[in-house]
Amino acid sequence: MKNYLLLCGGVGGAKLALGFSKVLEPSNMTIVVNTGDDFEYLNLKICPDLDTVIYTLSGESDSLKGWGRADESWTMLKTLGDLGGDTWFQLGDKDLATHFLRTDLIKKGASLSFVSQELCKRFNVDHFILPMTDDLVETYVQTKNKLLSFQEYFVKLRCEPPVSDFVFKGLDNAKFNPLINLSSFNEIIICPSNPFVSINPIIQLSELNKFLKENSNRVSVISPIVEAKSLKGPTSKIMNELGLDVSVKTIASFYQEFADTLFIDRADSHQRKDIESLGFKVFESDLIMNNLESKIALAKSVINYLEKN
Repeated sequence: MKNYLLLCGGVGGAKLALGFSKVLEPSNMTIVVNTGDDFEYLNLKICPDLDTVIYTLSGESDSLKGWGRADESWTMLKTLGDLGGDTWFQLGDKDLATHFLRTDLIKKGASLSFVSQELCKRFNVDHFILPMTDDLVETYVQTKNKLLSFQEYFVKLRCEPPVSDFVFKGLDNAKFNPLINLSSFNEIIICPSNPFVSINPIIQLSELNKFLKENSNRVSVISPIVEAKSLKGPTSKIMNELGLDVSVKTIASFYQEFADTLFIDRADSHQRKDIESLGFKVFESDLIMNNLESKIALAKSVINYLEKN
């Protein structure tokens, strides 16, 4: 069995990561998660994508929302609102415990990687889930009127302002996670996460960026677009606002420097020749993951193909 490195954002990426975790042993899989949308709220260190992946693999996530914890309560947030506090970012009572623990450990000198591994242990997750970097990277969204922090755009304003560009503050000085030996992985999978705000911060880290370009034969992309629609989140909306065609061919163009294999949904088979003209090998599968069985089925489909090629 090959060794797999998954590059992952939040909800969409976490779905595939869960499927992979049901097929691959921990020794054969590591998940690297975007931290560009991390931020401080109420003086707590919040890592939305990391938490989503950890909660999903542990079976603790809210399956309806795809984020947050199952069977959540909201007493603190309601009480804070009653007192006139800021409540635009939804923090449930159980979710708060994660943020308190992370913040406390970091203030005591722990790295984000150490904290993430510690949280995996405490949530009984055996697979390795690591941040893309231990350094601070902050994603900002350029809109018509102002530059917004990602969470302000994504949560507070519900992705409503039209987007024209993205800024990743701190990216130039950030180092790819030193715990990850890229050469030890036979295959690198870019999960079906938003390419602009979930994956781009990861693949623009200089060490990983260079490695992907030099080893694109090891890199596969799972399309986040099916039939001109996002599998999850605002990807298609952003593509429209950037003047891009909402299609799997656009996804191929975005990753052309970094990968040589693209997994598309069977519904997009009519675009296969266009994608192949960009130099990609194309594999068709069912990319819609609406239950555990479909997540596992997609993971098996990807793994079976890559084990043979």
